[in-house]
Parts: sequence; C-alpha cells; structure tokens
Amino acid sequence: THSNVCIFYLDLCLPFLPRGHMASDRADLIKIGAGLVLTAAVVRYLWKWCSSSGTSSSSSSKPGSTPLLVNGKAGASSNGATGSATSEADIHIYFGSQSGTAEGFANELKEEAAQHDMTAAVIDLEDFEPEEFATNKVVILIVATYGEGDPTDNAVEFFKWLQGDERHPGELNGMKFCVFALGNRQYVNFCSCGKVGDERFEELGGVRIYEKGEGDDDQNIEEDFEQWKENGLWPALRQAVGKVGDDSNEKNTRTTIEDVIGSLQLKAEIKESKTALPVDPLVQIGGSDVLGKWYFQAHQSQVVQEYELRQVADPASGKTTKHIDFDVKSIPSLDWRTADNLEVLPSNPSDVVEWWAQRLDVSDSLGSFVGFKRAEGVSRPVKKPFPTPSTVEDALTLYCDLCQAPTKNQLKKFAVFLTDEEERDTLEALLEDRHVYHWLTGDGVRITFREVFELFLSSAKIDIGTFLQLVPRQRSRPYTIASSSREDRHTIGLCVGVVAEELKPMSKIVTELKSKGHAAPGASALLATLGSEASTPRQFRGVCSTMLCTRTKKSDRLWIQAKPSTFRLPRKSSAPVIMIGAGTGVAPFRAFVREFRAENGLRPKTILFFGCQKSDTDFLYKDEFTEALSTTPKALGELVTAFSREQEHKVYVQHKIKERAADIAAMVRDGGYIFVCGATAMGASIRSEVAAALGSQDYVSRMVTEGRFVEELW
Repeated sequence: THSNVCIFYLDLCLPFLPRGHMASDRADLIKIGAGLVLTAAVVRYLWKWCSSSGTSSSSSSKPGSTPLLVNGKAGASSNGATGSATSEADIHIYFGSQSGTAEGFANELKEEAAQHDMTAAVIDLEDFEPEEFATNKVVILIVATYGEGDPTDNAVEFFKWLQGDERHPGELNGMKFCVFALGNRQYVNFCSCGKVGDERFEELGGVRIYEKGEGDDDQNIEEDFEQWKENGLWPALRQAVGKVGDDSNEKNTRTTIEDVIGSLQLKAEIKESKTALPVDPLVQIGGSDVLGKWYFQAHQSQVVQEYELRQVADPASGKTTKHIDFDVKSIPSLDWRTADNLEVLPSNPSDVVEWWAQRLDVSDSLGSFVGFKRAEGVSRPVKKPFPTPSTVEDALTLYCDLCQAPTKNQLKKFAVFLTDEEERDTLEALLEDRHVYHWLTGDGVRITFREVFELFLSSAKIDIGTFLQLVPRQRSRPYTIASSSREDRHTIGLCVGVVAEELKPMSKIVTELKSKGHAAPGASALLATLGSEASTPRQFRGVCSTMLCTRTKKSDRLWIQAKPSTFRLPRKSSAPVIMIGAGTGVAPFRAFVREFRAENGLRPKTILFFGCQKSDTDFLYKDEFTEALSTTPKALGELVTAFSREQEHKVYVQHKIKERAADIAAMVRDGGYIFVCGATAMGASIRSEVAAALGSQDYVSRMVTEGRFVEELW
C-alpha cells in the first residue's frame, strides 16, 4: 500500500517530468519516492487526503494564466467506473487485447448496450478477479489469440485460472455468456483462446446464450464483428438480462456533441510552460487503454548503427531495406532472446503533423505543453491516455495515429462535430454502409485520416483537447529481432523493409464512391487542391517502416519494448534446423546464424532457404551468409537460394522446398525443426510443400503441436 501511495505522492509533487517519461521514469519515481515519503504519518495523511478529495476539483492554474485551448463543455461520466458501478451493470464485457482491436470492440458493445436499454461494464482481463467474475450473471468475452495460439499479455493469468486443475463443474452456474474470438486464419491455432473460453465456460456451468463469433484479421475483422452482432446478439442479451417487450430504444436517438464530450473522463489544458499546467492527483500514470499502457512500459533506446541491406536501393519508390542496431545496455530490465520480437513506436511524418496542427488551429502552440485533469463530475481516479506533460507536437507525433483511417465507431464520434447537417447525414450514411467503408479503408484504396477529414469532415469544429482523446492511439509495430543475445546481449538488431503499395488516384476514388451511391462533400475542394496529382496513383508507405528506413539515423532515440516469440532453437544441438524465409522474413535466421557462430559450430545440421528477386539487387545479408558457410567450424551448413526474377519463369522458396523434399523429410525424421518466416501466402505454400514431403498434413500438424514446425507470418 505504501508503494502505491508513494507513486501517488510523486504524481502530485513531480508531475512535470521531461519528455518521454515511460517505463524507465516509473522506476525512477519509485526510487525517488522512497526518499520522499519520510514518515508513516505523512503517508497516512496523503492517503486520507487522496480518499477525501475524490469529489474535489483539480488544482487551479496560476493566477492570470489562461488555457490556450481546452475541451468543449465536459459533462459527467461514469465510463471506467469501478466498484459498485461495475458490479451493478446488466452485462460484463471482459476483453483480452494485444493491439487494441478487442478492447475497441468491447467499448463499442458497451456504447451500443445503452441504445438497447441495458447497462454494461468493460473489464480488462488484466484486472480479472475470480470471485467477482463468478458472480456475474451475463458475461461477454472478447478475446484475441496472439502468436501461435497464446493469450494476449493482459489475458495470461485469466486463462491460467480458467484452465487450472482446481476448476470444477458448476463453478459458473447461473452465468449466461457469449464469446467473440479474434485471430488470423493464416495461423493453425486460429481463435484458439476464444474457443477455449467458449468451451470452458460451458464446462464450468455457464449457459451459452449466443453463438461464438470469430473475427479474421487476415480478411475483414470489423465486418466479422458487425455480422456477429447483427445475427441476433442484442435480442439474446435482452432476454438474458430479463428485458421484455420490443427493443424500442434501438437507434432512436442521435448522438450529440454533449454525449461525446460528456463521455470523456479527462479535460485537456495547454499552457506555454509545464509549471502552469493544472495538477490533479487522481489523474494517474499507467495508460487508460491497452495501447496507452504500452507507452508507460516502453524504453527509450539509442540507434548505434544503420545501413542499407539491398545491393540496389531506391528509397523514393519504397525499395529500401535497412539493418538497424539498438543499444540496450542501459536498459537492464529489457529481457530478450535471439529472434524475439522488438516493438517500435513510430513517429508521424512532420508534414502530416503540420497539416493536423493547422487543421486543429494549434500551429503556433506546437511547443506548448498539454496536461490532463479530470472532467467535471468524474470523482474516481483516471489514467492518462499517454505520458504528460508533453508538448503538443510530441502528442501529435508519437501518441496519435494520424495516418490510418479510424474505424467506423471512432469516426461516428467525430461526425457529431460537423456543423453542416447535410455533411453529417452524408457521413453517417457512409458509416452505415460497412462494405463501402471497408472498400475505402482496405487494400488498393487505403484512404488516410487526413483524406477522411478533407472529404467528409470539412465543416467539423473540434478543439485539440477533445481531439487528443478521441483520435486513435498510435500503435507500436513488432519486428522479429535479427540478432543473437548469446553473441551480444547489449545490442538488438532489426531487419526492416519499407511497406509500400500503389493506390487508386483520388479522382478515381471520388468517381467510384459516387457510383456506389455515396457523396463526398469535400471532393471538389480536394480535387482542386490536388490539381494534376488527383489523377496520379497515390502511394502508401508504412508509417513505422518508413520512419526506420528513411528518417532514422545513428544516435536517434526511439521507444521500444521486447516481447517473446515462438522462434526457439532446439535444446538438443544435434537436432537439424531448417530455416525458410523470403525478403525481410530472413530476419530471425540472420539471428540464428549469428547464434550458431556464437555457439562455435555446435549444430552440425543447419540449412537456410532464402528467396528474393535477384542476387545482385536484394540479397539481404549476402556477405554474412556467404562468410558463415566458410567459417571453421561452419556457422551455417547450407544455403539454398531462390531468385525469382533471374530466369524466364519465377522461382520461389517453395519450389526449392519441393526440389529438396527428400532431404527435408530425412532431416525431420532425424528430429529436425522447421522455421518459416515471411508473407502469409508464402507460408501457406511452404506448409503445403512440407506436407507433401512428409506424406501428410497430419504430420505437419503433429510437428506444430510438438513445437517443431514454427511460423511467423504477416
């Protein structure tokens, strides 16, 4: 308890930390706190003061200091309430989320429940309490499957409890439940966590009130979720909670600005200096959602090396692949192993930030600082959405997803700020047509957030404080580590290629949108601004890969966090190792080869299948792999290459697997392990060829179960 008070005390006394106080700063807070909490009497006083100040307003600003920009009128809100408010809800929605999608679905259900005359509470599985859980009458489980069938980080303890030997039939008697599972069909264990939850709830006495839904992230997961709801979710839930009669409240009211702002837990203020910002002791560090929590757990690391891996590079066309080394010596808490995953927080391009700053009327305030206090009527502690104090520029650059179009549910909240009713009607009609919106945001079109505003939200008036809370949070991107922890624990290497795609011209998008029955109120102005560019193909560039490959230089400091992967070399050194990758999918195998070298040739049977377009343009780590073949002892037993563009017919790694089917089968029967990394289409072809080599798909499935066939696909 005293450590919690210590953190609270520091939040009160030292709110004005330097930029980027994420994980390392939390550790510093705890250390400093030990010296600040001088006596038990002070601690008791602070605790009592904290408890009694729940309904008090936050500290006032310095005299004469007026906020530059604030949220609109903030109303009372019960979102995020705990304790009795949560226990009294009709429906309890538990989520397990890694990237925020499942959490977004959970919050969407909570909002829609009110339209169906029901109350709902959303609970992060990280906050799961067994005793409380068992007393819930109606439960929705929305859970993603991570990696090769694993629970998300926030759901690990829940699934340990759910699958524990101490569970017994009847433990969930009286509970009515339904499940929506999220996953990717390219992986063998598709939606396995949702399936486990659905089965175990029933085994423990729960009553399924609605069929399990499954969302495929490889296709259109939002469409899957919408379809699951429309098939009868709300009638089933109303019946489960005892609501009788017609669902008369459904969609009868239109959301207002007051509704949206009133749902916000925080009020933002912007001041020219950190010390002028308000101090609210109940606005706490930690992150208000899954993505926000990442910011507070991440570490800042310096880039110590970056170099081009392609023999022929053309950054302007997206043809560039970099190796980047991070120095992690100063981050002893960062635990990583060879071929693990490193998550990197991207920064939005400066031109994108400048456009949004102008649109939000804060171009002259980018150097000012933003902070949060509780909104009017919010009496409970609230977590910050991202680390503050932060400059407005940093908030827009690091913590807001300004490039990707928001989801339909997120965009609905922005729609209320339109001052032109006709524009709002047009946008809401588009959002009701989920097939067209998916077309707009999917492959080939990929409309950006800026383009959404230009086409559909030209009359929207929204202040920076509200925007910072409604905008989707920036997500970190995972990359397979391309270095060996055995060789050097203090350096983490990445292999990153720019994600690039040519997209439809804006003029064609507007024309096709009209043919699909939808107008774009801002189209004429946008096309006029673009001029001749309106008819030229647009270019998509991945925000994180572009940052790493074109803007990241030696000595830059980036936010990172390491996560375990399923790529683990066999403990038995005599077991053959078969590695299959194409393009940047070679990253974990560069890590393995470095590991083999550090092991001094401990593994006698290793083979790498690598594919790219040409041996003299994009053969990644060519010199390293060539050298590994000639060391004494060998660091790599054999290298098999597939250069798809060096002959009349295209040759891919799967073709080489077919050619070496007999050798692969012999290595597998000798206890060999197969590792595959690359695009999902390649992965499917590899699995098919391996199954043919081994005689059956069942053999491959058995290897997967044994951990001897491991894939990492995207």
